[in-house]
Amino acid sequence: MNYTESVTKAIAYIEEHLAGDITPEEIAARVGYSPYHFHRIFQSVTRSSVSEYIRKRRLTHAAYDLFYSDLRIVEIAVKYRFESQEAFTRAFQHLFSITPGQFRKQTDMKDTLFRTMEKKALDEAGLKHLHERMSLEPVYVATGTLQLVGMEIRGVNSRDVGRLWSRFRQRAAEIATRRGPESVFYALIELTGVRWEVSYTACVEVEEAGRLPEGMVYKVLPSGTYAVFSHRGSLERLSDTFDYIYNIWLPKSGKLRTNDPEFARYDERYLGPTNENSEIDIYIPINPISQRERS
Repeated sequence: MNYTESVTKAIAYIEEHLAGDITPEEIAARVGYSPYHFHRIFQSVTRSSVSEYIRKRRLTHAAYDLFYSDLRIVEIAVKYRFESQEAFTRAFQHLFSITPGQFRKQTDMKDTLFRTMEKKALDEAGLKHLHERMSLEPVYVATGTLQLVGMEIRGVNSRDVGRLWSRFRQRAAEIATRRGPESVFYALIELTGVRWEVSYTACVEVEEAGRLPEGMVYKVLPSGTYAVFSHRGSLERLSDTFDYIYNIWLPKSGKLRTNDPEFARYDERYLGPTNENSEIDIYIPINPISQRERS
């Protein structure tokens, strides 16, 4: 059994026992390694420690229970092995930037920035993507003001997004003030200000607002600093890339995500949503970095 198979088997065991009292030592024994050796293997393959992975998966399951069940928050905290409701609330807010009580009041879990809440357990394909199909360390980029025109919807439902892009690509030629290559498009994701709802805008860069085509919107993205990650492969695994960024890289990087929108940039490297050779860049807004980090 190779390392990836061992970790996949361990993850399956973790998923079956999330509500139980499992330990890294117990999991290591299930796949035939010493605790120390298994910890090194698990961390190298998943980019996360065993205990961190268990905690995040328990919190993800807890999010589902908060949204879909009538269990009290304290009952959910006990179910997923937290010492108290207060400890559960701190851990939940640290991971998802929202308290359990606030999360429970949402009207649609799909319309939030917290896509990791829909993330399934890592599988062999997910582990392969983590190692082969994305950049683990970002490039830091300082951008100027970006003016955009496009079509906007509420939420990030994949079917709605697909239909949006189909409509927008057919009408992009109507934008008279467009600048830059015709192969370059942007996907802008931002909070609407209504609870935790987000909007998704398929757009292109423009010289100025000009006369907007019917049904289109004008957006101004302020100058800022971004951590830029490359995602390679189909869009089906895009959630794996966002999961790595928000659940692994960002907590360990020491960076703070600002309140500016995040966006994706599509250019000639993008070959379609199902093409395994496609590549897009994801821009995550962060606090300014030092000259030493930039170099």
